Amino acid sequence: MSEEELKLKNGEQPIAKISDTELVILISRDFANNSTLVTKKLNKIQSDSKSGKNRISASVLKIANRDLNKIDLLIEKANEDFRDIICEAEYPRVYKYGFDEPNEEQLKEDYLNDWKEYLEWKNNIK
Repeated sequence: MSEEELKLKNGEQPIAKISDTELVILISRDFANNSTLVTKKLNKIQSDSKSGKNRISASVLKIANRDLNKIDLLIEKANEDFRDIICEAEYPRVYKYGFDEPNEEQLKEDYLNDWKEYLEWKNNIK
């Protein structure tokens, strides 16, 4: 069982790690005809670390859902508060709770389903 699977089993949220190579692949996959433009736009994301910037960039790509027109607004939102973008991309079910508190079993199930969905998106190379 992987470290992430153990975390999920214990109800902890996994944290996405996106390498430079993975980010290039995601940009090329989702914006093949505009990859240079999207890369330039993603460079406007503010973060204290390269790994944070890659994670936020991947979140922007996921939420944009291949719609170039959404990129700028998502980057602006990410630069205001990156947590909103990461939560929406990586934990959409859990994100919807807001300040409501689900029961522990439901929370574990939602983290698991969110993580599976995120990995499916990330690894869906066409």
